[in-house]
Amino acid sequence: MNELPRLLALAGLDLVLLAGWIAIPLGLSGNFILLGAALVAAIATKFTAVGWIALAIMAAAVVAGEIVEAFLGSLTARRFGASKHGMIGAFAGGLVGGIMGTLAFPIIGSLLGSFAGAAAGAIAGELLRGRPAGEGARAGWGAFVGRVAATGIKLAIGTGIVVYVVIRTHGGPGQ
Repeated sequence: MNELPRLLALAGLDLVLLAGWIAIPLGLSGNFILLGAALVAAIATKFTAVGWIALAIMAAAVVAGEIVEAFLGSLTARRFGASKHGMIGAFAGGLVGGIMGTLAFPIIGSLLGSFAGAAAGAIAGELLRGRPAGEGARAGWGAFVGRVAATGIKLAIGTGIVVYVVIRTHGGPGQ
C-alpha cells in the first residue's frame, strides 16, 4: 500500500508532462510547463531524480527555443529573399498574429495566427518597400516555413525534457 502515493504522484506528473507537451504545437508555453514539472520532480525527489545540472540544461534549452522561435521566421524569410522590411514584418506579424489568433480562437488560434501573421507581415513589409507581389509572397512563404521549423525545434526540446524526466522518475528496480 506504500506504493500507492508514489504511483499517484507519477500519474499526476505524467498528466502534467502530457499537457505541457501537447501545449507546444498549440503555440502555448508548453516547454515552461515541462520545465516546471521537472523542477517539481527534482524537489520531490530531493534532486536525486532530476539534478540541478539537468534543470539548468533544460532551462537553457527552453530559453534557446523561445529565442529561435522569435527570430527563425525572420531569418528564413531573409533566406527566401526578404529585405529588412520583410524580416521586420515577419517578426512583428508573428507576434501580432499569435495574439490576434489567440483572441479569435483560443488555444489553436495562437499557432495558426503566428504562422499566418509571420507570412502576412513579411509580405506586407516587402510590398511597403515597393517590391513585386511575387517577391513578397516568396518572403512570406519563407517566414511561414521558419515558424513551422521553430515549432518543430521547440517540440523536440519538449520531447527531450519529457523523455528525460520520465526515465529519471519512473526508473525500474534499480532506482
